[in-house]
Amino acid sequence: MGVERRETMSQQQGPRIPRVPQIFSGIESNKKCYEPMVVSIGPYYRRKHGDFQEMEKFKVNMVRKFVQQSNKHIDEFYKTVVDVAEEARRCYVEDGSVELDDMTEFTKMMFLDGVFVIQFMHCLLDDHENLKMTSHVAALVARDILLLENQLPFLVLRPLMNLRFEDEVGMKLIKYFTKLIRAMPPQRDSCRKRISKFFRKTILLGAFNSPKDTSMEEYYGASHLLELFHMHFLDKNAQVDSSKTCLYRYHPAMELRRVGIHFNPSKTSKFTDVQFKPTRLAGRLQIPPLTIDDSTKSLLLNLVTYEACLGDNEKLWVTSYICFMDSLIDQPEDVRVLRSQGILLVTLGSEDEVAKLFNEVANYLVPNPRAFNKHDFIVALSEGLKITYFIHKGN
Repeated sequence: MGVERRETMSQQQGPRIPRVPQIFSGIESNKKCYEPMVVSIGPYYRRKHGDFQEMEKFKVNMVRKFVQQSNKHIDEFYKTVVDVAEEARRCYVEDGSVELDDMTEFTKMMFLDGVFVIQFMHCLLDDHENLKMTSHVAALVARDILLLENQLPFLVLRPLMNLRFEDEVGMKLIKYFTKLIRAMPPQRDSCRKRISKFFRKTILLGAFNSPKDTSMEEYYGASHLLELFHMHFLDKNAQVDSSKTCLYRYHPAMELRRVGIHFNPSKTSKFTDVQFKPTRLAGRLQIPPLTIDDSTKSLLLNLVTYEACLGDNEKLWVTSYICFMDSLIDQPEDVRVLRSQGILLVTLGSEDEVAKLFNEVANYLVPNPRAFNKHDFIVALSEGLKITYFIHKGN
């Protein structure tokens, strides 16, 4: 999808950074997953300034270092934000809980938060000595800047990055950051440990290298960081067959294994890549792997909420993946099966807690019934179940 088309879609959908709908935020067990823990970005949690006072002071230090390293005057950076502030304000929902009328204060907030986000990612990936925060706090900041209600419009970030860096280094920085959090292929570490390891890796290897894929069109087309993060879970060529709708009751992993269905992690780690391959006696179900750590629930909930706000059933890929996984997980034993086959890479919590996590995340979610090229997928899986059922019955 080209930049112009994506921008047009965003404009048609109203505010590009919506509030979390009540149907999601009203679920008590999930409520905290939508709220920042250490840093407020943008206007939605601005009134809770006192809760994030320490990080607000830290932002000022980050701005100072950002400007010093650029060899440019702070006014040059501030002007880039002034130029887009009015458009940026239209990206947010104006309701009684948010004050957007004071353009001077809004512009200062956009500048401070925009520089903080860029400098945080720069220090995290390529200047760890100047990050000046523990890996624990860094992990919480990384979590917070991927919350739906904690987003900054890219139209604020882009001019700041273009003035600070050269040759698309700023967008490549964001690309590396989203890949670090996505952790593809999944690693057997929590978010906190991955960041700590990344510090050690950059100390040994020096500055990060440019990725092999230098096509940045999709990255420039995104409206905000969470949208860009969402892209990492999808195959951009994934499509659904709108002419076919298949309603099907999936079976738990233990039951599938009992009748001879085997599990393998997909090679791509894209949530769109769910496949069933029949074999002579049974079949093989390939599922994108997922790391379960201290950040997983929050990330998944904000991704599915972002999808819901798009208002397009054809784009519910993460939602459909989660619902599919929830249907496979009925008991802790199902988690054990998927874990043993490399589908779930659990670094935090017991198998009971993992089963509970999927149940809570999938609560009230409705998948796209045509996801995963579902007609062919269901026919193949159904036939595989029939074959193995009669084989096992005969035995």
